[in-house]
Amino acid sequence: MKIKPFKLERYYTINEFSAKYSLCNSDCEAMTIKDLLALEKGASEKFENLWLGYTETKGHPELRQNVADIYTNIKADDILICTGAQEPIYLFSKANLKEEDEVIVQTPCYQSVQSVPESIGCKVLNWDVKYEKDIPVFDIEELEKLITNKTKVIYLNTPHNPTGFHFSIKEQESIIKIARKHNIIIFCDEVYREIEHSPEYTIPAFADVYENGVSVSVMSKAYGLPGLRIGWIITKNKSILNNVAILKEYTTICNAGPSEFLAGVALRNRQTILKRNLGIIKSNLSLYEEFFNKYKEFFTWYKPNSGPIAFVKMNFDKDDMAFAKKVLEEQKVLLLPGGIYDYEGYFRIGFGRTIMPEALRQFEIFVKQNLVKV
Repeated sequence: MKIKPFKLERYYTINEFSAKYSLCNSDCEAMTIKDLLALEKGASEKFENLWLGYTETKGHPELRQNVADIYTNIKADDILICTGAQEPIYLFSKANLKEEDEVIVQTPCYQSVQSVPESIGCKVLNWDVKYEKDIPVFDIEELEKLITNKTKVIYLNTPHNPTGFHFSIKEQESIIKIARKHNIIIFCDEVYREIEHSPEYTIPAFADVYENGVSVSVMSKAYGLPGLRIGWIITKNKSILNNVAILKEYTTICNAGPSEFLAGVALRNRQTILKRNLGIIKSNLSLYEEFFNKYKEFFTWYKPNSGPIAFVKMNFDKDDMAFAKKVLEEQKVLLLPGGIYDYEGYFRIGFGRTIMPEALRQFEIFVKQNLVKV
């Protein structure tokens, strides 16, 4: 079965680099190679003398240990370094699912966790977000009702893109209990881990606390280094990891040595990077709070407790695609319409970059000119 066009990536391919201002970036502020290398004594010299040969398919042992240090029960042998997060999402599904398996997907979602299983011939069931008093929730009782004897995987994402929702520890424990009862794999996209806005919102990685848990993360989002194209998949289930590793030999084989080296520098100094990024997030969040209080007639939003993104409800219209197009054409500001996620009447915003305040000022000009009654 043919894989569907990836609507979100198509949208960005067409619009991201033509927009003057972006209000919907899902990553944190990037940095230069020079600034990254300056975080570690001797790193610049080592980088200049780096051997540009093939790297290990699993990823450099030192980098895998750097990744393991993020987690509690994960060892270097439980990790496979990949190209970004898209590769492990794709490889996991292709390597571990078969036709007629059933999977449950927390939705809205990153489209590949739906489209890749569908291309295999799996039945995909959506575990949809609900809004209760404008707060996004995922009903765990509804999740359990979706399970059958054919359910192979539950695909999760926390902190959640695009709603900003984040599971509590109690909710996480309930989901694991359900999965364990039915011997179901939990695959969790955790690219926004480590940028919880306060420590009490931190929960363990699913791979850390569930024997059939699979966690995926990447340098792109919390650490703000998408140019490295380094991500990873981790699990204590050796069969799952081996299946992915075998299939990886048909895709990228190995990662770029310079990217692996720079990712190692970043991870060894990740607390410095995370502190900077959290500072940007909190500063930008205060601007959004002021903006949405001022224009609550037009917009309703849920202020998240983790991550750099949120979902905004339009109180004046449901045609988010047309609204985003008009904002881009008239004010050169890029929004991500909910229609990209098949969720109309909303748009996604981001607040992990330093450009956001200026983008918000430009968006406010549009709001004043088009929505506010004279």
